[in-house]
Amino acid sequence: MLDLHTHILPGMDDGSPDPEISAAMLRLEAGQGVKAICASSHYYRRQNSIERFCQRRARALERLGPLLSPELPRVIPAAEVAFFSGISECPGLERICIGESRTLLLEMPFAEWNDFQLEEVAALVLDRGFGVILAHPERFCGSRANREKLAQLGQLPIGWQINASALLHWRSRKLALELLRQARRPLLASDCHNLGLRPPNLNEGRTVVMQKLGEAFLARMDQNAAELIAPAGEAAS
Repeated sequence: MLDLHTHILPGMDDGSPDPEISAAMLRLEAGQGVKAICASSHYYRRQNSIERFCQRRARALERLGPLLSPELPRVIPAAEVAFFSGISECPGLERICIGESRTLLLEMPFAEWNDFQLEEVAALVLDRGFGVILAHPERFCGSRANREKLAQLGQLPIGWQINASALLHWRSRKLALELLRQARRPLLASDCHNLGLRPPNLNEGRTVVMQKLGEAFLARMDQNAAELIAPAGEAAS
């Protein structure tokens, strides 16, 4: 089991504030059977250069290091990259991909999308050869226009990563299941931030997927995740 989207690194963003909370979150992940997590702290172009972000991430990993143990999930450096104009031409994106892969966890704008933004995502995939995982698309479906734009993005070979919490509440479950069914590469993650309102909950979401979509669908999601985080140039086993 892999948790593709977490905010576990201490002091990086609005997630874990310190190494002790980070370790407690990792223990919860381990208790749910998770073997590896992507430490996908927020990356905002207007706040950090890629170089500075990677330096901060390295320091956060170093702070967490003494509390790690073989019983805890493996921590894979990553980033939740907020879309920015020019992203498709930005150098150095490989450094904020997931681990050694060429896959970006991409968060689209919290506004109505435009054709230019879709063209940039397409250029990332088709021209530059990046894998893209679209973070929590269920959050962007408040308008008909965005639903239509999401359907257009769905023509690309990208992953749609649904948050487990969307499956755990009756108001959002129907949409979350619908998006998982529609996705070319459906994925699930916790997007955990803390031990309170947004704790690690991947296994709870997986239980809903098992009940509603079946074991084969769950296996398909796991295979998608393995392929997308595989080191560049290698096939997932």
